[in-house]
Amino acid sequence: GHGMPWSSLSPPRRCTIIPPISMSNDRTLLQQLLALDLAEPLLILAHENPDPDSLASAVALSHLLRETRGQDSTVGYSGIIGRAENRAMVELLDLPVVSLQNEEWKRFNSFALIDAQPHTGNSILPPDVMPDIIIDHHPLRPVSTQARFHDIRQNIGASATLLTNYLREAGVAIPRALATALLYGIRSETQDLGRETFEGDLDAYQHLFQIADKEILAAISQPPLALSYFGQLAGALDALEVGQTVAICMLGEVCVPDFVPEMADFIARMQHVRWTLCSGAFAKRLYVSVRSNDVDANAGELMQSILHGLGTGGGHSMRAGGNAEFRSGEELSRNRVIIRERFLKSVGAGKEQMRFLRSL
Repeated sequence: GHGMPWSSLSPPRRCTIIPPISMSNDRTLLQQLLALDLAEPLLILAHENPDPDSLASAVALSHLLRETRGQDSTVGYSGIIGRAENRAMVELLDLPVVSLQNEEWKRFNSFALIDAQPHTGNSILPPDVMPDIIIDHHPLRPVSTQARFHDIRQNIGASATLLTNYLREAGVAIPRALATALLYGIRSETQDLGRETFEGDLDAYQHLFQIADKEILAAISQPPLALSYFGQLAGALDALEVGQTVAICMLGEVCVPDFVPEMADFIARMQHVRWTLCSGAFAKRLYVSVRSNDVDANAGELMQSILHGLGTGGGHSMRAGGNAEFRSGEELSRNRVIIRERFLKSVGAGKEQMRFLRSL
Protein backbone atom coordinates (compact mmCIF):
# COMPACT_ATOMS: atom_id res chain seq x y z
CA GLY A 1 0.00 0.00 0.00
CA HIS A 2 2.00 3.00 -1.25
CA GLY A 3 -0.78 5.43 -0.38
CA MET A 4 -1.35 4.32 3.22
CA PRO A 5 -0.15 6.49 6.11
CA TRP A 6 3.27 5.17 7.02
CA SER A 7 2.43 4.29 10.63
CA SER A 8 -0.35 1.96 9.50
CA LEU A 9 2.05 -0.18 7.50
CA SER A 10 2.34 -2.53 10.48
CA PRO A 11 4.59 -5.57 10.70
CA PRO A 12 2.88 -8.87 9.88
CA ARG A 13 1.23 -10.31 12.99
CA ARG A 14 3.47 -13.38 12.97
CA CYS A 15 6.55 -11.21 13.62
CA THR A 16 7.40 -11.71 17.24
CA ILE A 17 9.56 -8.97 18.68
CA ILE A 18 13.07 -10.37 19.05
CA PRO A 19 15.48 -8.36 21.18
CA PRO A 20 18.82 -7.50 19.56
CA ILE A 21 22.13 -9.23 20.16
CA SER A 22 22.74 -7.88 23.62
CA MET A 23 25.03 -4.88 23.68
CA SER A 24 25.39 -4.76 27.42
CA ASN A 25 24.71 -1.05 27.78
CA ASP A 26 21.77 -0.86 25.34
CA ARG A 27 19.15 -1.33 28.01
CA THR A 28 20.70 1.13 30.46
CA LEU A 29 21.04 3.77 27.74
CA LEU A 30 17.47 3.15 26.60
CA GLN A 31 16.22 3.61 30.19
CA GLN A 32 18.17 6.87 30.49
CA LEU A 33 16.77 8.09 27.17
CA LEU A 34 13.17 7.27 28.06
CA ALA A 35 13.52 8.85 31.51
CA LEU A 36 14.50 12.26 30.07
CA ASP A 37 12.09 15.10 30.71
CA LEU A 38 11.87 16.89 27.36
CA ALA A 39 10.16 20.26 27.09
CA GLU A 40 7.64 20.40 24.26
CA PRO A 41 7.64 21.03 21.39
CA LEU A 42 10.49 18.61 20.59
CA LEU A 43 12.45 18.76 17.33
CA ILE A 44 14.26 15.63 16.16
CA LEU A 45 16.83 16.84 13.67
CA ALA A 46 18.52 14.91 10.88
CA HIS A 47 21.78 16.41 9.64
CA GLU A 48 21.84 18.96 6.84
CA ASN A 49 21.15 17.61 3.32
CA PRO A 50 20.22 14.36 5.08
CA ASP A 51 21.02 10.85 3.91
CA PRO A 52 18.80 7.77 4.41
CA ASP A 53 20.54 6.74 7.65
CA SER A 54 19.93 10.12 9.27
CA LEU A 55 16.28 10.39 8.09
CA ALA A 56 15.31 6.83 9.01
CA SER A 57 16.97 7.12 12.44
CA ALA A 58 15.24 10.42 13.21
CA VAL A 59 11.83 8.97 12.29
CA ALA A 60 12.63 5.88 14.41
CA LEU A 61 13.37 8.01 17.48
CA SER A 62 10.08 9.87 16.98
CA HIS A 63 8.25 6.51 16.79
CA LEU A 64 10.04 5.20 19.89
CA LEU A 65 9.13 8.27 22.00
CA ARG A 66 5.51 8.23 20.84
CA GLU A 67 5.02 4.51 21.48
CA THR A 68 6.78 4.36 24.86
CA ARG A 69 5.75 7.66 26.45
CA GLY A 70 3.14 9.24 24.19
CA GLN A 71 5.49 12.11 23.36
CA ASP A 72 4.87 14.07 20.17
CA SER A 73 7.78 15.37 18.13
CA THR A 74 8.58 16.91 14.76
CA VAL A 75 11.20 15.28 12.54
CA GLY A 76 12.97 18.01 10.59
CA TYR A 77 15.93 18.60 8.33
CA SER A 78 17.69 21.59 6.77
CA GLY A 79 19.11 21.79 3.27
CA ILE A 80 17.98 19.54 0.44
CA ILE A 81 17.16 15.86 0.03
CA GLY A 82 18.88 15.79 -3.35
CA ARG A 83 19.87 12.29 -4.34
CA ALA A 84 17.15 10.45 -6.30
CA GLU A 85 17.27 7.37 -4.02
CA ASN A 86 16.89 9.51 -0.90
CA ARG A 87 13.91 11.41 -2.32
CA ALA A 88 12.34 8.11 -3.40
CA MET A 89 12.70 6.76 0.15
CA VAL A 90 10.88 9.73 1.67
CA GLU A 91 8.15 9.80 -0.99
CA LEU A 92 7.44 6.07 -1.40
CA LEU A 93 7.37 5.46 2.36
CA ASP A 94 5.59 8.76 3.05
CA LEU A 95 8.02 9.50 5.88
CA PRO A 96 6.79 12.26 8.23
CA VAL A 97 9.74 14.64 7.79
CA VAL A 98 9.55 18.41 7.33
CA SER A 99 11.96 20.84 5.72
CA LEU A 100 13.09 23.61 8.07
CA GLN A 101 14.09 27.07 6.90
CA ASN A 102 16.62 29.37 8.63
CA GLU A 103 15.02 30.36 11.94
CA GLU A 104 12.27 27.77 12.23
CA TRP A 105 14.20 25.71 14.80
CA LYS A 106 13.47 28.55 17.28
CA ARG A 107 9.86 27.37 17.58
CA PHE A 108 11.06 24.34 19.53
CA ASN A 109 12.05 24.00 23.18
CA SER A 110 14.05 20.76 23.07
CA PHE A 111 16.20 19.11 20.44
CA ALA A 112 17.56 15.72 19.41
CA LEU A 113 20.39 15.62 16.85
CA ILE A 114 20.63 12.33 14.97
CA ASP A 115 23.56 10.96 12.93
CA ALA A 116 25.54 14.15 13.56
CA GLN A 117 27.23 16.08 16.37
CA PRO A 118 27.51 19.79 17.27
CA HIS A 119 30.20 21.99 15.70
CA THR A 120 30.58 19.78 12.60
CA GLY A 121 28.92 22.32 10.33
CA ASN A 122 26.07 20.05 9.26
CA SER A 123 23.23 21.09 11.56
CA ILE A 124 20.88 24.07 11.44
CA LEU A 125 21.34 24.58 15.21
CA PRO A 126 23.78 27.38 16.05
CA PRO A 127 26.92 26.38 18.00
CA ASP A 128 25.57 27.79 21.28
CA VAL A 129 22.43 25.58 21.25
CA MET A 130 23.29 22.20 22.78
CA PRO A 131 20.85 19.41 21.78
CA ASP A 132 19.23 17.52 24.67
CA ILE A 133 19.86 14.23 22.83
CA ILE A 134 22.71 13.28 20.50
CA ILE A 135 22.74 9.86 18.80
CA ASP A 136 25.48 9.13 16.27
CA HIS A 137 28.02 6.61 14.98
CA HIS A 138 30.84 8.99 14.02
CA PRO A 139 33.90 9.49 16.25
CA LEU A 140 32.97 11.16 19.55
CA ARG A 141 33.59 14.90 19.74
CA PRO A 142 34.20 16.07 23.31
CA VAL A 143 31.50 18.78 23.02
CA SER A 144 28.84 16.07 22.55
CA THR A 145 29.28 14.87 26.14
CA GLN A 146 27.63 18.13 27.27
CA ALA A 147 24.25 16.93 25.96
CA ARG A 148 21.81 15.63 28.57
CA PHE A 149 21.88 12.30 26.75
CA HIS A 150 24.42 11.07 24.23
CA ASP A 151 24.89 7.66 22.66
CA ILE A 152 27.79 7.80 20.22
CA ARG A 153 29.30 4.53 19.08
CA GLN A 154 31.92 3.72 16.52
CA ASN A 155 31.42 -0.05 16.71
CA ILE A 156 28.35 0.16 14.48
CA GLY A 157 28.11 1.04 10.82
CA ALA A 158 24.89 3.07 10.90
CA SER A 159 22.78 5.13 13.31
CA ALA A 160 19.78 3.12 12.02
CA THR A 161 21.27 0.02 13.70
CA LEU A 162 21.32 1.85 17.03
CA LEU A 163 17.70 2.98 16.71
CA THR A 164 16.58 -0.48 15.57
CA ASN A 165 18.19 -1.90 18.72
CA TYR A 166 16.36 0.65 20.88
CA LEU A 167 13.00 -0.24 19.35
CA ARG A 168 13.63 -3.96 19.82
CA GLU A 169 14.94 -3.50 23.37
CA ALA A 170 11.83 -1.44 24.23
CA GLY A 171 9.55 -4.08 22.72
CA VAL A 172 8.07 -1.57 20.26
CA ALA A 173 6.71 -3.04 17.01
CA ILE A 174 8.39 -1.51 13.96
CA PRO A 175 5.87 -0.48 11.26
CA ARG A 176 6.64 -1.84 7.81
CA ALA A 177 7.45 1.55 6.28
CA LEU A 178 9.81 2.41 9.14
CA ALA A 179 11.50 -1.01 8.91
CA THR A 180 11.98 -0.42 5.16
CA ALA A 181 13.52 3.03 5.81
CA LEU A 182 15.84 1.69 8.55
CA LEU A 183 16.90 -1.22 6.35
CA TYR A 184 17.67 1.12 3.46
CA GLY A 185 19.51 3.40 5.90
CA ILE A 186 21.82 0.55 6.96
CA ARG A 187 22.24 -0.61 3.36
CA SER A 188 23.19 2.77 1.95
CA GLU A 189 25.40 3.74 4.91
CA THR A 190 27.42 0.51 4.73
CA GLN A 191 27.25 0.23 0.91
CA ASP A 192 25.27 -3.02 1.01
CA LEU A 193 27.02 -4.23 4.17
CA GLY A 194 30.39 -3.97 2.42
CA ARG A 195 31.93 -1.00 4.25
CA GLU A 196 32.50 -0.48 7.99
CA THR A 197 29.92 -3.11 8.93
CA PHE A 198 29.74 -4.79 12.36
CA GLU A 199 27.90 -7.75 13.87
CA GLY A 200 25.21 -5.47 15.27
CA ASP A 201 24.48 -4.09 11.78
CA LEU A 202 24.01 -7.59 10.35
CA ASP A 203 21.71 -8.54 13.22
CA ALA A 204 19.57 -5.41 12.80
CA TYR A 205 19.53 -5.89 9.01
CA GLN A 206 18.30 -9.48 9.26
CA HIS A 207 15.59 -8.47 11.72
CA LEU A 208 14.36 -5.57 9.56
CA PHE A 209 14.48 -7.62 6.36
CA GLN A 210 11.68 -9.86 7.65
CA ILE A 211 9.39 -6.84 8.12
CA ALA A 212 10.41 -4.54 5.27
CA ASP A 213 8.49 -4.02 2.03
CA LYS A 214 10.76 -5.61 -0.59
CA GLU A 215 8.93 -4.03 -3.55
CA ILE A 216 9.33 -0.50 -2.20
CA LEU A 217 12.95 -1.31 -1.27
CA ALA A 218 13.65 -2.22 -4.90
CA ALA A 219 11.90 0.94 -6.13
CA ILE A 220 14.01 3.10 -3.77
CA SER A 221 17.24 1.49 -4.98
CA GLN A 222 16.55 2.12 -8.69
CA PRO A 223 14.64 5.41 -9.00
CA PRO A 224 14.18 7.23 -12.32
CA LEU A 225 16.88 9.85 -12.91
CA ALA A 226 16.31 13.31 -14.42
CA LEU A 227 17.98 14.34 -17.68
CA SER A 228 19.87 17.04 -15.75
CA TYR A 229 21.48 14.29 -13.65
CA PHE A 230 23.11 12.78 -16.74
CA GLY A 231 24.30 16.22 -17.84
CA GLN A 232 25.93 16.69 -14.46
CA LEU A 233 27.44 13.19 -14.62
CA ALA A 234 28.97 13.99 -18.02
CA GLY A 235 30.45 17.19 -16.55
CA ALA A 236 31.86 15.25 -13.59
CA LEU A 237 33.61 12.72 -15.83
CA ASP A 238 34.96 15.63 -17.85
CA ALA A 239 36.46 17.17 -14.69
CA LEU A 240 37.89 13.89 -13.38
CA GLU A 241 41.67 13.78 -12.84
CA VAL A 242 43.46 10.49 -12.30
CA GLY A 243 46.90 9.75 -10.84
CA GLN A 244 48.56 6.42 -9.93
CA THR A 245 46.73 6.00 -6.61
CA VAL A 246 44.38 9.00 -6.37
CA ALA A 247 41.42 10.45 -8.26
CA ILE A 248 40.18 14.04 -7.96
CA CYS A 249 36.93 15.51 -9.24
CA MET A 250 36.61 19.26 -8.62
CA LEU A 251 33.14 20.17 -9.88
CA GLY A 252 31.79 23.67 -10.42
CA GLU A 253 28.20 24.42 -9.35
CA VAL A 254 26.19 21.28 -8.57
CA CYS A 255 22.38 20.90 -8.77
CA VAL A 256 22.25 19.40 -5.26
CA PRO A 257 24.94 19.01 -2.55
CA ASP A 258 24.28 15.23 -2.45
CA PHE A 259 25.85 14.87 -5.88
CA VAL A 260 29.32 15.42 -4.37
CA PRO A 261 29.36 12.35 -2.03
CA GLU A 262 27.53 10.33 -4.69
CA MET A 263 30.32 11.01 -7.20
CA ALA A 264 32.97 10.31 -4.55
CA ASP A 265 31.44 6.86 -3.96
CA PHE A 266 31.27 6.21 -7.70
CA ILE A 267 34.86 7.28 -8.46
CA ALA A 268 36.23 5.37 -5.44
CA ARG A 269 35.38 2.16 -7.33
CA MET A 270 38.07 2.89 -9.93
CA GLN A 271 40.82 0.25 -10.04
CA HIS A 272 44.13 1.09 -8.29
CA VAL A 273 42.67 4.23 -6.68
CA ARG A 274 43.36 4.40 -2.93
CA TRP A 275 42.06 7.91 -2.26
CA THR A 276 39.32 10.00 -3.90
CA LEU A 277 38.55 13.71 -3.46
CA CYS A 278 35.38 15.27 -4.83
CA SER A 279 34.05 18.82 -4.40
CA GLY A 280 31.22 20.99 -5.72
CA ALA A 281 29.71 24.41 -5.00
CA PHE A 282 26.12 25.00 -3.96
CA ALA A 283 24.56 28.14 -2.48
CA LYS A 284 27.82 29.86 -1.48
CA ARG A 285 29.24 26.72 0.05
CA LEU A 286 31.93 24.36 -1.24
CA TYR A 287 31.03 20.75 -0.39
CA VAL A 288 33.90 18.27 -0.08
CA SER A 289 33.90 14.45 0.10
CA VAL A 290 36.83 12.10 0.59
CA ARG A 291 36.89 8.31 0.18
CA SER A 292 39.59 5.76 0.90
CA ASN A 293 39.74 2.08 -0.02
CA ASP A 294 42.13 1.46 2.88
CA VAL A 295 40.37 0.08 5.98
CA ASP A 296 43.07 1.60 8.23
CA ALA A 297 42.87 5.08 6.73
CA ASN A 298 41.54 8.02 8.73
CA ALA A 299 39.44 9.99 6.27
CA GLY A 300 37.74 11.92 9.09
CA GLU A 301 41.01 13.36 10.38
CA LEU A 302 42.19 14.02 6.84
CA MET A 303 39.00 15.99 6.13
CA GLN A 304 39.50 18.12 9.23
CA SER A 305 43.09 18.89 8.23
CA ILE A 306 42.34 19.79 4.59
CA LEU A 307 39.51 22.10 5.71
CA HIS A 308 41.47 23.62 8.60
CA GLY A 309 40.82 27.36 8.71
CA LEU A 310 38.39 27.13 5.78
CA GLY A 311 35.39 25.18 7.04
CA THR A 312 34.26 22.16 9.06
CA GLY A 313 34.01 18.45 8.46
CA GLY A 314 34.59 14.96 9.77
CA GLY A 315 33.82 11.33 9.12
CA HIS A 316 34.93 7.74 9.52
CA SER A 317 38.04 5.76 8.61
CA MET A 318 37.16 5.30 4.93
CA ARG A 319 34.92 8.27 4.13
CA ALA A 320 34.40 11.84 5.22
CA GLY A 321 32.59 15.02 4.27
CA GLY A 322 32.70 18.71 5.03
CA ASN A 323 32.04 22.16 3.64
CA ALA A 324 33.47 25.67 3.52
CA GLU A 325 31.54 28.87 2.94
CA PHE A 326 32.80 31.35 0.35
CA ARG A 327 31.83 34.95 -0.36
CA SER A 328 33.27 35.41 -3.85
CA GLY A 329 34.42 33.53 -6.90
CA GLU A 330 38.02 34.38 -5.99
CA GLU A 331 37.62 32.86 -2.53
CA LEU A 332 36.04 29.74 -4.03
CA SER A 333 38.93 29.33 -6.49
CA ARG A 334 41.50 29.83 -3.74
CA ASN A 335 39.79 27.32 -1.43
CA ARG A 336 39.63 24.72 -4.19
CA VAL A 337 43.37 25.07 -4.87
CA ILE A 338 44.25 24.86 -1.14
CA ILE A 339 42.03 21.80 -0.56
CA ARG A 340 43.42 20.00 -3.62
CA GLU A 341 47.05 20.67 -2.62
CA ARG A 342 46.51 19.73 1.04
CA PHE A 343 44.76 16.53 -0.03
CA LEU A 344 47.54 15.42 -2.39
CA LYS A 345 50.19 16.20 0.23
CA SER A 346 48.29 14.47 3.07
CA VAL A 347 47.83 11.21 1.18
CA GLY A 348 51.44 11.24 -0.05
CA ALA A 349 50.49 11.75 -3.69
CA GLY A 350 52.05 15.19 -4.18
CA LYS A 351 54.46 13.85 -6.81
CA GLU A 352 51.89 11.85 -8.78
CA GLN A 353 51.21 13.10 -12.26
CA MET A 354 47.50 13.94 -12.46
CA ARG A 355 45.88 13.67 -15.88
CA PHE A 356 42.33 14.42 -16.95
CA LEU A 357 40.35 11.30 -17.78
CA ARG A 358 39.38 12.82 -21.12
CA SER A 359 43.09 13.05 -22.13
CA LEU A 360 43.89 9.42 -21.33
